[in-house]
Amino acid sequence: TQGNKIYVDGVPLFPGVGANTTASGTLAAMVQLRDGYASEFQLQLDEVARGLISAFSETDPSNPANVLAGLFVEIGVAGVPPDGAVSVGLAGRIGLNALADPDQGGNSMLLRDGVNFNYNASGFGSFNERLLAYTDRIDAPSNFINSSGVSASQSLSAYSTAAIGWLEDARKTAAGAAEAKSALAIRSAESLSNLTSVNVDEEMALMLELEHSYSASAKMLQVVDEMLRTLLAAVR
Repeated sequence: TQGNKIYVDGVPLFPGVGANTTASGTLAAMVQLRDGYASEFQLQLDEVARGLISAFSETDPSNPANVLAGLFVEIGVAGVPPDGAVSVGLAGRIGLNALADPDQGGNSMLLRDGVNFNYNASGFGSFNERLLAYTDRIDAPSNFINSSGVSASQSLSAYSTAAIGWLEDARKTAAGAAEAKSALAIRSAESLSNLTSVNVDEEMALMLELEHSYSASAKMLQVVDEMLRTLLAAVR
């Protein structure tokens, strides 16, 4: 979610736009991250968490309207988050169902047989209906909340991959832009230094030119002096 506006001396601070950000200064860039990329990625992660809970949910064979969370649950909630509704912070509240988690005293075999309902009443070791159903659900088309850079209509596996790809693409663009802007800043600083400060290379070149000019003048004076001496000697 987006935060409140930030003011500097009463003037609202506007965030930058795009991975090659238009922000001026660190503060504006941080506001852009807070209200832009962080907010969007949070939504995407929450949608992935909702998709996982839904994909591994279980339906009561005797009452199809009774749907409970299976392997993945929202901590403290038995049901499944509704489709089409934003569950802010769900990615931070998702967890393993204690009934199927050995670390919490549960039985991992319930992932095959059913956590809330017994789908394998005969107890067959080769029963894989539930496991195949999980795979089908993960790859089945689904609808997610609209988010920047990620299509809302695709499978859970494709959506999660697209979310990571969206963030990585933004990171790559930002890294390239940072290098380009850093090089531009260095060149600009050098140009400013050449105009307003002492350029050692330029000053050395001027000194060498002055030295050569002085040497030529000294040589000319020496020649004139010798000519005058010769002329005076002839007059005498």
